[in-house]
Amino acid sequence: MKSLIIARLQIRRTVGNRKALLTLVLLPILIISGIVGLFGRTTGERIPVALLNEDGGWLGQHVAAAIRSDEIYDLLEQNGTTSDLEQLKSKVYDGEWGALVYIPPGFTDRLLSGEETAVQLIRKNEKQWNVSLSLALSETTDRLAGSIALAAAAEERPENREALARTLLERQTTEGLRVERERLVHETDNAYVLVVGLMLLFVMMLVNQSIHGVVEDRDNRTMARMFVAPIRAVEITVGNFLGCFLLGTLQLVLILIVTRYVIGFDLGVPFGMLLAVMECFLLAAVGLSSAAAALVKNSAMLGSINNMIVIPTCMIGGCFWPLAMMPEFMQKLANFTPQRWAIAALDQASSGQTLSGIGLQLGVLALFAAVLLAFGSYALRPAER
Repeated sequence: MKSLIIARLQIRRTVGNRKALLTLVLLPILIISGIVGLFGRTTGERIPVALLNEDGGWLGQHVAAAIRSDEIYDLLEQNGTTSDLEQLKSKVYDGEWGALVYIPPGFTDRLLSGEETAVQLIRKNEKQWNVSLSLALSETTDRLAGSIALAAAAEERPENREALARTLLERQTTEGLRVERERLVHETDNAYVLVVGLMLLFVMMLVNQSIHGVVEDRDNRTMARMFVAPIRAVEITVGNFLGCFLLGTLQLVLILIVTRYVIGFDLGVPFGMLLAVMECFLLAAVGLSSAAAALVKNSAMLGSINNMIVIPTCMIGGCFWPLAMMPEFMQKLANFTPQRWAIAALDQASSGQTLSGIGLQLGVLALFAAVLLAFGSYALRPAER
């Protein structure tokens, strides 16, 4: 109960006025919402993809059906007799459409005769979703060519090969091979990296502000006077750390609720699992900030050290850009930051892993928290000035 009283006072000191509430809680929500609005794609929003099918054959229709079956694309079929390819390309470059799929004339005839052919994908720039679409088009074309090759090997008479190929493709669709699809990239675009990275950054900033109050109590001898009361040192420690943890949890819950349910931006991770990963990171962030507080003599020095820790570790840990873009030595250095393990856990979770599947990442975050919190408890020594 005494620890809860200290935690409540810690929360009131940190976000007890309008300025602090706006800066530490509401401003992060507004910034993340702005990034999603500018660069992100909300849940349920379908990407407009134009289709110009000049083939006229039945295999071209199979390609169109494969695109139409993916729910993230809004397929806009164009009339081949009234539409000009160059005009359609200009609409893609102007941003009216996300991409243009072009099935050339003779696509069906070339596949049936065993010749190589391909479906063209016209796009303004390369993004995660259109890379996925390009892979899907290549996979569909290869599957059609494979089925025709099987029909050619089984039927010597050319007039019967097309009928056999039709039968094979129909059986694959209705009762044949069952294909399990796994997304290699997130349905969201490049905003995914920024949203996750900024959430981690804002959590650390809020935690640092909370720890700043603990250091001020130590400098002002407020903590020393607390020992006059009938309270144990462990209750003071738990109360201060609990206040930091509850503040971070409040910020996280608000950001996640607004991001997912108000804006509609889905990170591809179940809400409960996402909150569990972020809570583990929060513990590690509290430990990192308290460890930094243990190394300084006064609260003025704490601000400088935190600026030298929070931003660099976020940069190295992959909060602002993918780790693959960094040199190899920096990728190895990232293993010593909790941000890297939190992002890795979210990446694994977004690809379908369960909590047990990301146990290694959560275990590393727990190890960060245990070691850093143990070391950071020295910041609460009332005798130190």
